[in-house]
Amino acid sequence: MNRTRTALFALLAALTVPGLAACSGGSGGGTVHTGSAAVLGGQRITIATVEDQVTAFRAAAPAQGGGTGTAKTYGQDSPGEPANVLGFLIQAQLVQSALDQKRINVSATDVSGVEGPFLAQAGSQDRLAAQFVNQVGLPPQDLEPFFRWRAGVLALLRQAGVSTTDPNANAKLNDLLRPVAAGLGISVNPRYGSWDTANLTLGGASQPWIKQVSQDNAG
Repeated sequence: MNRTRTALFALLAALTVPGLAACSGGSGGGTVHTGSAAVLGGQRITIATVEDQVTAFRAAAPAQGGGTGTAKTYGQDSPGEPANVLGFLIQAQLVQSALDQKRINVSATDVSGVEGPFLAQAGSQDRLAAQFVNQVGLPPQDLEPFFRWRAGVLALLRQAGVSTTDPNANAKLNDLLRPVAAGLGISVNPRYGSWDTANLTLGGASQPWIKQVSQDNAG
């Protein structure tokens, strides 16, 4: 499989939380408002939003997923899909909050610049969206927010003078985002898992996104 495609669609695989009930009482759980899947800085991500995205994912996904690790694919039968969706929504809002605080603008041109190589590799927008659903486990409407999140991460690292080829880029990004996350007071509804305040993940899942971003932009 092409390295670029593998790197892209491996990025969010770790967001699925297996054995979700076992994760429900961890750190950073907080208190959420009725009807909320999560609350960040007083802004709600509603249960209805998560459920709508899960429904959209299942409508677009193949019947079955398969594989493991970076070769894992998602299907309508994939467990933990609500946590997968919510995990991305939290991360996207966290990165956007960091950009706002640092007064960094991510333009449509920036987003297109990140998406372009992947679109060229896929051959068409429809094929890219289908690959995204199958290999990331998110609905088609999250494709543009996904590339906006990637562009935002790169912009934050660039302003901080951190190269994406730096082996410590992931840790340095977490250092940048941790005070932002603390200020937002992220609370997650226990039905979706728990927010890990140290690693900035939902349910304590491993999310080596910056390592993958580094691979995408190396050489």
